[in-house]
Amino acid sequence: MGYHCRDMREERAPANRRAGHPPVSEVTDTLNGSGTLGSSPVDWRAVRIFLALAFGLAWTAEGMALACGVRFTSLTPKSTALLAWVMVTPAIAAFIVRRFITREGFATAGLRRGPWHPYLLVWIGVPLLIAGIYALTILIGLGQFDPALATLTARMQDAAHGRPLPPLPPPLVLAAAILAQSLTLGVLITSVFTFGEEFGWTGYLLIRLLPLGRWRAAMAYGAIWGVWHAPIIAGGFNYPGYPRAGPVMMCALTIAFALTQTALRLRFDSVLLTSFFHASINTQGLGILPMFVIGVSPILGGITGFVGIAMFGALGTWLLARTAEPPAWSAAHR
Repeated sequence: MGYHCRDMREERAPANRRAGHPPVSEVTDTLNGSGTLGSSPVDWRAVRIFLALAFGLAWTAEGMALACGVRFTSLTPKSTALLAWVMVTPAIAAFIVRRFITREGFATAGLRRGPWHPYLLVWIGVPLLIAGIYALTILIGLGQFDPALATLTARMQDAAHGRPLPPLPPPLVLAAAILAQSLTLGVLITSVFTFGEEFGWTGYLLIRLLPLGRWRAAMAYGAIWGVWHAPIIAGGFNYPGYPRAGPVMMCALTIAFALTQTALRLRFDSVLLTSFFHASINTQGLGILPMFVIGVSPILGGITGFVGIAMFGALGTWLLARTAEPPAWSAAHR
């Protein structure tokens, strides 16, 4: 994740051509049928249709669920199924717009694996970063370390519905097993669902907004991504007890994530990679690492609070600053 964009383009260009996918510099040139990205303004009509579909499908389902009393403070089979559906709505919206509205096809969608090494960096780096976020949360007094994993025990007791728990291994052994599962099968399964979001956000919306420049495009799509979460955040997801401040914090969090996602998308032209990054955050953020720390305010500490936003924002800023604009855009604005 620390390589220069010029080097990455040189590495991936032959692979792109062998796979039949143009590199990012060529992909962005094709938007709106223009010869250069710089002379191709944002197609706001297509963007508005995409957003109307993505928000309409998601917010309709979430609004109906909230009206029926469903809440997202703790996940149940019903709320989990709803979230799984909601996660594919950006992909449905992008497919409809690409296939039936603009008829542009899928050449710019980033449907390629790309090189393996960024996946390895994400796979190792995200758990380390999240561990660092919670270590800093403890260090500045926003949480307490709990090696006994009382949070995990409480969740297991809730899931047992009053039945006695079977004999369990020591907490650290159990934690190691859960972490191993999250790094293998867990992240792969989650990637299927995060692809539903990323095919829409980084596979369509981000690319459409690139005429604004990489920084504005990243922040705009990140803010939109955050607003899209508003109903479930108001319903208790990620920020339980903060129905008003929660949606605002979510926008800040998704902008922080979007900086890294934009850098990955521009460097490697792969929505599979941005889906993997998204899935790694989800599996670790809802996994065992946060359970080692108790007493954390979702607004102040941990991944969702100011600590996590600052650390993910710093990573994304560093990466995007080392990532060049798509060449056609840069050439048109010299």
